[in-house]
This record gives sequence, C-alpha cells and structure tokens, in this order.
Amino acid sequence: MSATEVLRRARQSSPKLVVTALLFAVLTSNTARDTQSQTVVPSPSPTPTPSIVTPSVEPTPIATEAGSPSLTFSTYNIAKPTNTEVPAWGKRRLAIARTINESSADVVGVEEATALWVVGDGGKRVRHWEDVQELVQKGGYKSATPQVNNCSYSSHCIHSAHVLFNTKTVKQVMLPDGLPSAGQGVLGDIAKGLKYAPRREFSWVYLQGLNGTGTFLTICVHLNNEKSAVGKADRALVGMKMTKWATALNKKSGLVGTPMVLMGDFNSFEAREPRGMAYQLQKAGWTDSFDAAPDDLKFNYKAYTTSYTRSNMSGWPKKPIMSKNPVRIDYIMYRGKGLRADVYAVALNLKKDGSFDNNYRGSDHIMVQSVIHFDDAPGIASPTP
Repeated sequence: MSATEVLRRARQSSPKLVVTALLFAVLTSNTARDTQSQTVVPSPSPTPTPSIVTPSVEPTPIATEAGSPSLTFSTYNIAKPTNTEVPAWGKRRLAIARTINESSADVVGVEEATALWVVGDGGKRVRHWEDVQELVQKGGYKSATPQVNNCSYSSHCIHSAHVLFNTKTVKQVMLPDGLPSAGQGVLGDIAKGLKYAPRREFSWVYLQGLNGTGTFLTICVHLNNEKSAVGKADRALVGMKMTKWATALNKKSGLVGTPMVLMGDFNSFEAREPRGMAYQLQKAGWTDSFDAAPDDLKFNYKAYTTSYTRSNMSGWPKKPIMSKNPVRIDYIMYRGKGLRADVYAVALNLKKDGSFDNNYRGSDHIMVQSVIHFDDAPGIASPTP
C-alpha cells in the first residue's frame, strides 16, 4: 500500500488521525514466520559511511483526538551482530538508524541490542547497544537512564532489551525521595524457576508524554526462543508473573494504578502456544494492540513480523512474506484504565516492485507500531460510552 493510499484511508476511517499512517506504511521494514517459500541470498545493504544518521525527513506529527493525548509505541528486534542469517552489522547499522529515526515513534522497545563489541562510526570499537544509541541520538532518541541495574556489562546477563524515547515528545519521570524511575533486570527477577534464559535482560522506565499523557510504566522484554515444551512453559510463566511484578513495582514506586505498556519479542504465537505468554497476559487484563485496533487501521497487518517461515529459513527474503493469518511474535500490549489502541501497523518500506528497500532494512524482524490513547490522562475526561 502506498503512503498516499494509507494516508487517504486514515483520514477517511478516523479523522482524529490526520497523518498517522505515514508513520507506519512507509517508514520501515517487515518480515515473517510461517508461509510461502523463497530461497534468497542476502542482498547487499548500503555501504556504511562514517557519520551518524540524521533523519532525512522530519517525523510526521500525529494529530490526536481533542482532549485525548496519544503516543506511538514501537517494538523492534534489531538482530544481534552474531546473527549469520542477515548481513553483517556494519552493512545494516545505518538502516537500523533510519528505521528508528524516521519512524515517528515516541517510545521504542529494542530487542537484541547486545553488549557485544562492534565497529561504530570512524572505525571506533564500541558495544553494540552503545552504537545504536549513538546512531539514533540525531533523531532525538535517548535511552532510559536506569538507577537500578541488575544487568550491567560486568554481570553474566544476556543483554537484549532496552527502551528508547523521543526527547521531543517524551521525558523520563524523576520520582521523589530518590526512588528509581528506570531499571534493568533479568527475567528471573520476574518469574522464578525459568529453565531457559533466566538471565536474559529486560528494561523498565516510568515515562510521561509532553502532550499531557500523565505517567506510565513502559517495559521491554525478549523471551527465549526454545520450541520445546519447557521453552513454551517458560514463556507462559513469564506471562503469568508479569502483572504481579509490574503491579508491585508501581506500588513500590508510589504509583499504584499507573498505566502500563509492554513491548517486546515474546517468541510466542497463538497457533503454537494457545495458552502461552500473550494468553496469560490477556487473562490478567492486558490488551493486545492488534486486537484493539479496527481492521481498517491495521496497516499491513497481513505481513509477518519476522522473516522466518517453515518453508523459508533464509531470514532475508527479497519481499515481505504475507498471509491471511500471519504469525506475530513481536507485541505491544497495555493495561490500565483509559488506555486504548486505535492503530496497529507492521511498518514496511518497499520499492515499487514490492521488494524491501535495504536503506531501511536492518533486521530479520520488522518494526511493529501502535498508537495508544490516554483517555484518563490528568485533566482529561473519560469519553462517554
């Protein structure tokens, strides 16, 4: 779907969204996990230049309903540098930067951002996650500043999940009495007894939209990808324990009842795990933004969110893999009074022939985005049913 068509549909379907669609339909890259077959040799990405990527276009402002502030949340697994199914990090790092910097996202959950050493700008040797932070700073993005860190570089953590926010639209909340407003931990902190990846990192931060959303808790996770019964049980266990952990954090922070947004790569989907992580979260009162958004505002929802399928294991197909029933393993979910999603998008940036534009293609995953409204923000009256 072209940017013009997406924009037209957004205006017709929802006047409140003036230009939200430009936000999704044309500004990134998408992939999959269960359909058609194509054996594709990885196509070359642009040669990196020794400079930080600055957005080539100003992020499109998102108009909101009168009296109802909204923010755009994104989740993006950027593929670790040791992933051999995609081009080397040096050939795709700028595509990652363009994807994030031009996404118009206010908050971005980033998965597989590791502590591995890579070559950054000017041939400088840096940590992978540090390189990402440097690349996106020209787009106005910065990482949450953790005051609690159980996953430092010196620990035995599996570094993976982080939160970025756009400083032009969002700020990190500073809590009174020295209470921490952001932290990093391991999945074992949320759910005891995990057999796989108990030391895989997750991040959390209290943020506030500059448009009056009020304070909300953002959490980014990356779960194990084991296909065994034990791996599936571990993912379900994290889903069962997440609400208790997050609710306790809100209480400890003096923010009981604060809305929560959870983003990440769950490595779980309904067909394989009907009672998996997403099911357990929904049972505890979380809403999947995919389910909440009306069909006419689910732009490109037929595209998979990763490039692997049973018949295509290259991880780097020429074109996005589509299906009437796509597998989703990358999620944006929310819980709390007054929150609602009215747009869901698997963001694609394609050439005229429908193939990926490698200027924006940096991973075997595709960025997923959702516009979430805060109807019960301070001073905002709840809409009449």
